[in-house]
Amino acid sequence: MKQYLLAVAIATLTLAACKRESEPVPSPEPAVAATAETPEPAAGTDATEVVDQQPPAGDAVAFDTKAFAGTFSATGVRLEIAADGTYRLNVHAESANADLTTDGTWTVEADGKHILLDPNSKAEADRRYEIVSQDELRPMDGSESLGREGSSR
Repeated sequence: MKQYLLAVAIATLTLAACKRESEPVPSPEPAVAATAETPEPAAGTDATEVVDQQPPAGDAVAFDTKAFAGTFSATGVRLEIAADGTYRLNVHAESANADLTTDGTWTVEADGKHILLDPNSKAEADRRYEIVSQDELRPMDGSESLGREGSSR
């Protein structure tokens, strides 16, 4: 008899739990209603709008850092990009007749068309390059494009 009552109690609780899950959940009320005193944000400045304008995560192009890694150069400039996300940049300064070397980390920007060099020395400015092709980088400051060493670009 005790087993029968226990089985009925479990079945009743299971049905009650199922019913609660299937009941609709009321939608939350807005916290603050917009009024004349609360101006609407300018178009494109609302965080939700900005996020919604981003392409869905499934549309992101996969970037192969190992395949992209290598050495790029131009007159007086040599950039070594490592697959581990680090870089070393050597620039020859004609005015001082000296080589200036910086190092740091590099990342591919969300658009998959630019890389950003973030130097370890915060006295140095970040540098941004457009990825023209697998073998060419164009500095966003307008200086000479860098070609992959060993390629015919």
